[in-house]
Amino acid sequence: MRNRVVALVAVGTAASLIGISGALATKGPSTKGPPPPPKAVSGAPVKVVGADVPTPTVFAFGKGHVFVSGFGSEDGKMPGGIFVLRGGKAVKLPGLPAAAGLAWKNGTLYATVSPPQLRRVVAWSGWNGTTFTHRRVVWTGPARFPGLNGLAIGWDGRIYAGVSLTADHLKSKKPYAQSVISMRTDGSDVKTVATGLRQPWQLAFVKGVPRPYVTVLGQENLGKKQPPDYVIVAKDGDDYGFPACNWSKPAACASFAKPVALFPAHSSPTGLAVKGSTLYVALFNGTGRGPEVVTISSRGGNRKPFLTGFVAPVVAVGASGGYVYVGDLTGSIYRVRG
Repeated sequence: MRNRVVALVAVGTAASLIGISGALATKGPSTKGPPPPPKAVSGAPVKVVGADVPTPTVFAFGKGHVFVSGFGSEDGKMPGGIFVLRGGKAVKLPGLPAAAGLAWKNGTLYATVSPPQLRRVVAWSGWNGTTFTHRRVVWTGPARFPGLNGLAIGWDGRIYAGVSLTADHLKSKKPYAQSVISMRTDGSDVKTVATGLRQPWQLAFVKGVPRPYVTVLGQENLGKKQPPDYVIVAKDGDDYGFPACNWSKPAACASFAKPVALFPAHSSPTGLAVKGSTLYVALFNGTGRGPEVVTISSRGGNRKPFLTGFVAPVVAVGASGGYVYVGDLTGSIYRVRG
């Protein structure tokens, strides 16, 4: 399942995107009534605030609204797009394509968009409460560029994004491959931040830390118990060593930058959110108790379960206004006090 998850949401071609979404989206919304929500370890109530979002992938928050991208289903029967939560429902915004990354800044919604515009960062502005009135292309990747995954706006006002998977176990020569990059919000001054990353997926910023936290998905071809997935802080010039280093054998990684936190092989950290100094990580497959959302300090340390009992793999997680928002493969969006 995780092979297809990683391929769907995170790779830079239509086939790979659908590959990841295969596991994420083929189940789609239930036709037999809403599924039971997950349970908060704290006992806090978990509320359903939206439904029928095919493969909810990432959240953004702006002007008091919650936006969520749905990647769509593998068979194409449920097209993706960007939705806004309103009145307990997820309302699809006309004309906006599915996105692997979303971020809101100064009245503008930025997105790394999916087919047929795989290599682009697009910005929408002029939100009128129903839709956006203006669209501009921020940046288009060069020839052979593999595409982009999640993105976040840094404290320096720049866009940071993870570059899509190009090879499961090989060093790629494609432009910016296996790296986190940054650019100005007008698409200029593109820079490589950190390298040696097989699949940098979602990004988020912690106050006081100048560079983004990033979830990284490990290889698929080394068996059930290796390699670990992990979270990093993508500092300027850091090299995480992929493919020579994958953290299955720490001795091979001694000369490379070290992750903030390691997760079990194939747990699949497909979502990342921040509240204060706490990271919320959505684990598609989980750590042995099924799909779950866990918390971990931004300084590292032990992870703690936050939401468990999902009936389907969990993908997206976001945090805003004291709440944590989560989306799973049933197409449901949940909200709980963080």
